[in-house]
Amino acid sequence: MHAVRLTVIFLLAFWSLGSQAADLALQNQDCAKVLESWAENPKSVPRSLVDSCKEQMAKAAAPVAAVAAAPAPAAVDPCANGGGAGNVLCWGPWSALAPAAAAPLASLAFPEERGDCDVGSGLSEQCRVQLAAADSPPDNLVEPCTAGAPCGFATFVSGVTSTGDVEDTSFKRFDMDPDGTRFVVDPDGADEVNSVGMTTNFQPRPDEWSNLRSNGSMEGEQSRLVARVLGDEEGGIELAADIWAHGNRETRTGHSGYFAWGTATSASGLSLLNGNGVSLNFSGPMSVNNATNASVTVNFGSQANWTGSWTNPAWAFNAGGSVNGPNLLSNPAQFSSNVQSGSVVQGALLGEPGGQQGLAHIIDVRLTDGGHIKDVGLLRPATGPGPGATGIIAP
Repeated sequence: MHAVRLTVIFLLAFWSLGSQAADLALQNQDCAKVLESWAENPKSVPRSLVDSCKEQMAKAAAPVAAVAAAPAPAAVDPCANGGGAGNVLCWGPWSALAPAAAAPLASLAFPEERGDCDVGSGLSEQCRVQLAAADSPPDNLVEPCTAGAPCGFATFVSGVTSTGDVEDTSFKRFDMDPDGTRFVVDPDGADEVNSVGMTTNFQPRPDEWSNLRSNGSMEGEQSRLVARVLGDEEGGIELAADIWAHGNRETRTGHSGYFAWGTATSASGLSLLNGNGVSLNFSGPMSVNNATNASVTVNFGSQANWTGSWTNPAWAFNAGGSVNGPNLLSNPAQFSSNVQSGSVVQGALLGEPGGQQGLAHIIDVRLTDGGHIKDVGLLRPATGPGPGATGIIAP
């Protein structure tokens, strides 16, 4: 039905553009539909027709309407309106702190207008040159992980509410002690944040995770973790994700964000996976916006690679790329068509085959129809929770 409708539009457009007596309003209407279809799928419209319609629309000075970005969901703050006093998830006078593992929080997604040089526009030679340069292999968002060493990623914002404007949000490396008593953000970096010593409280959950609440205060400085964790038989933490914060109680200043952490898969574990040529499938919610679910498949072998999808009620996109040791990095050519140039997905495999495996990753993606997305997530094997769930889906 869609193909028939497009065919009718194309025939009408050809007729109207070729007729000296054609109604100008009809020409503009047809060309608007043609260019709109071409913007969604460049291969769906003949290039000659696109060029003719551009010329016609330029003469008529009637621009095609841009696709409006979907609004972000409203934030959920259990600590607002005096609710912090009876809520263990709230943080004393810093009542705006909300747990990532609760109801969905506001997405770091904000609408933005399409520019002349966005993906698919092709309006000039200058645009094509800019896009070609932008499609070169991207840099990592942060320093990649070392096989067998503790490693994590975090969002980084000013203040202690963990969520900020998307353009003011950056990514940092994240590390923590396996007992949950200390953490460091951007280790050895310009924005390094070291927590004070914290006391911990673990509570069971109905799923595979446990809840961790770590708090500490020293000389006016306060640190906190609100996280879901998986531990080993000795009580150490192997995987952890969600909220971190550190600041000054008197001045109400500090930094915070969301994180995903574990120990990168060792060289021997990677050799075992590559030697067997298996595929691991990971899935789960993101931490900044719990309404976003990710699914990533990592294919091991002589040329290891990965593919993934991220879905949200307001948007969705796909990506894929290379695997280098435990590290994953997106390939610009493997993003879905609604992803703009300069977007990056970076991640790392955590844990050992047969043990508590996971995948920590960060996304910095601009969508043509969903704004700018920045998030961090810890995914688990999709075939089942707990030790021994390797996520192997293909020999």
